[in-house]
Amino acid sequence: MRGGDKTLMEAFGQELSSLRKAARLSQEELAYRAKVNRTYVAKLELGENQPTLTSMQNLAGALGKPLPEMIANALERYDALTEIEQA
Repeated sequence: MRGGDKTLMEAFGQELSSLRKAARLSQEELAYRAKVNRTYVAKLELGENQPTLTSMQNLAGALGKPLPEMIANALERYDALTEIEQA
């Protein structure tokens, strides 16, 4: 895996974690609402798993956020992370 791929997964995971916490949901509750496993949510938040488009849509729906907004925010985090890595 290229470093950029890992960084992008970390950025998505940070966005997911931030949205989940803002919604005051546990990983278990988010997983239940999104119809995924809790360990899958945990690994996504840690940047250890790559989400499918279906799971991203389910997670966004469970968080009450539009998927394009969630992706845009994750890409902003990615840009910030890659700037830090290059510095």
